[in-house]
Amino acid sequence: MFRRIVQLGTLISTSVFSADHWAFQPLKPGKEASIDEFIQRKLSEHGLKPSPRADARTLLRRATFDLTGLPPDQSDPADLTDQAYASLVDSLLASPHYGEHWARHWLDVARYSDTKGYVYAREEKNWVHATSYRDWVVRALNDDMPYDRFLLLQIAADQVVSPKSPDLAAMGFLTVGRRFLGVTHDIIDDRIDVVTRGTLGLTVACARCHDHKFDPIPTRDYYALYGVFQSSAEALVPCGTGETKELAVLVQKNRDLMTQRREEQMARTRARAADYLQALSELEKYPEEGFDQIIDEKDLNPFIVHAWKAWREKHPTTQPTAEVLKRDDSPAHVPDEHIANNERYFPTGVITELWKSQGDVDRFLIKNNATPAHATILVDRPLPSTPRVFTRGNPLTKGDEVPRQFLSAFGKPTPFTKGSGRLELAQAIIDPRNPLTARVMVNRIWQHHFGRGLVSTPSDFGKQGSPPSHPELLDWLAQRFIDSGWSIKAMHKLIMLSQTYQQRSDGVVESWREASQHSTTPTLQFSAAKQLDPDNRLLSRMNPHRLSFEEARDAWLAAAGRLNLRMGGRPDALFASSNTRRTLYALVDRENVPTVMRTFDFANPDLSIPQRTETTVPQQALFGMNHPFVVQQAKSLVQNAAAAKSDEARIRLIYAKLFQRSPTSDELAFAQRFVQADTTPVIAEADHSKSWHYGYGEWDESTGRVKNFKPLPHFTGSAWQGDEAWPNEKLGWAQLTADGGHPGNDRKHAVVRRWIAPAGGSYDLHSTLIHEPEVGDGIRGFLSHSRLGKLRSTTLLGSKADLQLDAIAFQAGDTFDFIVDIGNGLNSDQFLWSLKITPSVTTITGAGGDSPNDTWDAKKDFSTLLKSQLNAWEQFVQVLMLSNEFMFVD
Repeated sequence: MFRRIVQLGTLISTSVFSADHWAFQPLKPGKEASIDEFIQRKLSEHGLKPSPRADARTLLRRATFDLTGLPPDQSDPADLTDQAYASLVDSLLASPHYGEHWARHWLDVARYSDTKGYVYAREEKNWVHATSYRDWVVRALNDDMPYDRFLLLQIAADQVVSPKSPDLAAMGFLTVGRRFLGVTHDIIDDRIDVVTRGTLGLTVACARCHDHKFDPIPTRDYYALYGVFQSSAEALVPCGTGETKELAVLVQKNRDLMTQRREEQMARTRARAADYLQALSELEKYPEEGFDQIIDEKDLNPFIVHAWKAWREKHPTTQPTAEVLKRDDSPAHVPDEHIANNERYFPTGVITELWKSQGDVDRFLIKNNATPAHATILVDRPLPSTPRVFTRGNPLTKGDEVPRQFLSAFGKPTPFTKGSGRLELAQAIIDPRNPLTARVMVNRIWQHHFGRGLVSTPSDFGKQGSPPSHPELLDWLAQRFIDSGWSIKAMHKLIMLSQTYQQRSDGVVESWREASQHSTTPTLQFSAAKQLDPDNRLLSRMNPHRLSFEEARDAWLAAAGRLNLRMGGRPDALFASSNTRRTLYALVDRENVPTVMRTFDFANPDLSIPQRTETTVPQQALFGMNHPFVVQQAKSLVQNAAAAKSDEARIRLIYAKLFQRSPTSDELAFAQRFVQADTTPVIAEADHSKSWHYGYGEWDESTGRVKNFKPLPHFTGSAWQGDEAWPNEKLGWAQLTADGGHPGNDRKHAVVRRWIAPAGGSYDLHSTLIHEPEVGDGIRGFLSHSRLGKLRSTTLLGSKADLQLDAIAFQAGDTFDFIVDIGNGLNSDQFLWSLKITPSVTTITGAGGDSPNDTWDAKKDFSTLLKSQLNAWEQFVQVLMLSNEFMFVD
């Protein structure tokens, strides 16, 4: 190990940790020989005892969900001996689904998303490399890659692996964050934050504007790391073999365009050297941080003006001759880098052109599976920069220069000398003598097994964080982690084979009774109960936990027999009709995280999230009761169980699929009574939702009707549209909501809200169509009757129209279409259309009207799907799918 450290060129002093806070001290593992000895000693100090071992089924579910995020595929284990349990843990660690589940934990820390967040329209919003990074994390965990190498590759793979290596994908850890509209300072701040909080549990980003208020992290340390990332540039590179001719053409075209525009810009700058020198005497005209400026080719570029200022400060006596201005360190030089790095050198029109060219490459890579995987990495710039402190975080008020180096809290740092210093930074982080790296990771592992870390603030080990509940155990685990060769799987096994992990979750009752027996007065009884650790910090029992959204969705699909276990590849929309893959492979869109994922406490992809909140809100139950996804899984499970020979066998099969056990005699009897009753529910009021349909088509002026009405295929929970993503490739912007919508991208994709007359008679229409924006060229609206043709039409731009009709004659089954399409072009075409249809006479023939006051209200009647009642079997399964026993793991 020592030889390996020397080879890495480690930087940390072995003798001094300048900060006195516990987290900065060397590891001080206790003398106990096992996890259980540490836990039991602490319990004894508080008059507590551990709980008994959980039963076999509970351990089976607990271990399987903890390691794979999936339910067990076996039921009712008769017993689980110590040897059988150890074999179970080994088999789960060897499962490819282990890496998928634990990758999601790491991706929360890495603020993973498939998109960049809000970007200018000129830039492709989807990350080319997100899929490659996600799949690399899965592979690395399945291969039990040593954690020190796991971190090394994510920070500096470009300097330790060969070109086109699959391990280059690891650098998505740094580059998959938000784009911040290209603001370099914020991008670098995000990278400093994810590295320091993610690997060291330190909030270094708090020192951006001032010395850290609580921890020994001066502002100089922040800008020392700032210089590391300022000296690194993004590059899009292949991390796999193979290439297509079309891709090669696009890449070469993009390279040629960048080369041409660079040469042109450098020539312009050299030709106007005198003007740039003159501009140094009137810098107030050239704001350094003007990201929103529009620059013409004839303008002096403010960014280049300040490059001249920096060059002049370093070379006060050098004359900017033609020869000097051709050097790479001259103020006329434009670096040969990705457009994300050098866009500020160019006029606005050229920036748009270069981004469009890069976007053509990006979109080709995203849409074509035959292309090799690509990674967005950081590479060291040829001329690393020496950072300066931004006084109060303001880049316009630069202070002293600082060398690129590691944090001073770990002893007197040595300035980095190898390029940007990223490799040296990674080596300092993974040095076994750095006490934080191992502590932070074993705490994260512990947290995901017990629901809370030994340090309950897993990304903040500073003074504002929580102290460890078992400091000696934390250090003992960290030392074992290092001694095992940084094996994450070995740490899982160490924890899961402990008696502490295998405890029952309801042991607190027994412990309370036992402690209370020592007290005879109410005061002493209260004191004894208070000692019993109501938050279970001392772990006298196991903590039950609710399934995460990913675990719940995967478990529903697994129980229904519909889970597609194909690994890797590009993401799918979460509720796309064809998506039955694990939720890990669902699209994560920073700008539009699905509401249901937020409702179930999904990690915010804008930030490094060390642990998810666990809320209980009504919307979660409403999702389970009403969303078509859950209904579909309930129906599928019922269909799969239909082949059972009897109701009893069918119920037993359902229980085995959902709970991995047989029903009790009472449960079996109740279930049999419930499914045999199967009465049709009584609906308290008329269900008008079946009268409305939502689709699209093309308005035909000659017939006054819609051509080829087709249903909109996807419901999001609040809108009908082409797919989960909106806009999408299938139908563009076409969308219908409860009170309005948006037409498709052209007139062939008008949106159509269709009403079907339930009975013959005469009806009145009360409606108002509104187009609010005063930009674009407006929208067109039409009212069309299946037999009578066009009844009304209007064109609106930032205005509204009252479209009322009285006494329209209908026969049962006639349709009434409300159609909206774009004007001459697609621009701000969203609309609102309130619609109510009522009988115009008191007598309606047929069985359609429940009363003379029937009203079909488009907003009130808007529904997820055409309503259909679940039969008793389907209701029974849906209830079980939403039960605590299914949704919680003991």
